[in-house]
Amino acid sequence: MKSLIMAAAATLDNAETSGDGYGRFTDVKDRSTGRRRKPPPSTPDGYLHELPALILLDRLPTPMLATGLDGVLIYTNPAFATVLGYPDTTALTEQPLPALLAGHSATPPRDCVTALRTAGTVAINWLHAQGFPIRTVVSDALLVRATDPILLISITDITEVTWNSEST
Repeated sequence: MKSLIMAAAATLDNAETSGDGYGRFTDVKDRSTGRRRKPPPSTPDGYLHELPALILLDRLPTPMLATGLDGVLIYTNPAFATVLGYPDTTALTEQPLPALLAGHSATPPRDCVTALRTAGTVAINWLHAQGFPIRTVVSDALLVRATDPILLISITDITEVTWNSEST
């Protein structure tokens, strides 16, 4: 706690105010690098524009994943890890898609990327950490340029809906 207070005091020592007597910060100089940081956004729109994409993706309640075109996962958000029964995202990062897609263990990873890219409204089964399938619908690719080096998609778990419709 003491180090936190000292860090805050050091930041305030390096802050420049607007000079209007209200103590609004116009710029803050970071002592460790000597560089100036921008002041925090003053509007909700400004906040949204400054929000890093990975922080936003991590906060989404919708399961999200990104894979390189080689079929290796480069990013999953906590919601995706939860759906597949993993305690966090670290166990999923760098996994090849065939290891996570039910029934595709012999499929080349690049072919899995193609299948996910064109899945549309087709149901895709993922392997839960405990080995049972999780039935999902995959979104269209969220990055749509031909030159995008990754596939970013969201998934919707329809396992329960499928079970309920099969039991009636």
